[in-house]
This record gives sequence, C-alpha cells and structure tokens, in this order.
Amino acid sequence: MKKYLLTFLYPVAIIAIIGMSWSCTKENASVSSAAPSEDEALQAGETITANVVPGTYSILRFIDTGDDITADYNGYTFEFQADGTLIATKGANTFTGTWKLNSAQTRMTINIHGTKALNNLSDDSWKVARITDQRISIKKAGPDKVVFIMQ
Repeated sequence: MKKYLLTFLYPVAIIAIIGMSWSCTKENASVSSAAPSEDEALQAGETITANVVPGTYSILRFIDTGDDITADYNGYTFEFQADGTLIATKGANTFTGTWKLNSAQTRMTINIHGTKALNNLSDDSWKVARITDQRISIKKAGPDKVVFIMQ
C-alpha cells in the first residue's frame, strides 16, 4: 500500500512543481538612482499642497514627445482661479478655459484653446506629479511634462 501511494504521489508532486514554476512570472525591477531634475525637486521654502494655489503662473518647462518646447510659451501667463477657470494671456490676447483635478487629485484636465500652444496644453488628461504652493508639475506617459511656476 505504501509503495502504491508513493508511486502515485511522486508524479503528482512533479506535475505540481512544474505547474507552479510555469505560473510564476519574472519581471526586471529597476530602481532609478537619478536625482530629480531642478524643476522637479522641492525648492527651499516650497510646501507640498493638496490643491492648486490660485494665482498667476508661467510655464517653467514644457517637454512634448521628448522635445523642449518651453520657448513656445514665452510671454504667456496662466491664471488658475479657485472656481476652475483658467485664463491664459499673451500680450493683448486673452483666452479663457478650464482646469480641474479629479477627486483623488491625481489627474488634471486642462481645456483651453485659441493658439497652437494652448491646444497642445489641452490635449489630454495629465497625471499630477506634484503640486506645491509655488508650482504645478504634471506629466503624461513617456517624457511629456509641464511645470507651471507661480509668478
């Protein structure tokens, strides 16, 4: 009886071990040791906040598909109002749109149009990287990111 039981259990155990090894997946984990860039690092006197501080901002950095297009926003100011209104001004031109954070405050939607630069800013829902009392850092998958800095 013992011999029969061992003969039966041995193949079952082998099959179970093989099955468990096939069901496991291996992922390469990588830890980035790179320090955050200057526009991503918390600056002296800056405080992380849960919501956007209403005020007038300019764009410190705009990376789109890996290209630095910050210069396209020279001369623009962006007024983030507490009611979700976003007013962009460049010279004598004023454009009105909206901004909104989701309930978890992890996504920001910007809806403002009127110029190619503004249309580019509005094209998707942005992931919130960090909001402080002086900056709004948002990004998308890949290298796309925008950093607004309070004036």
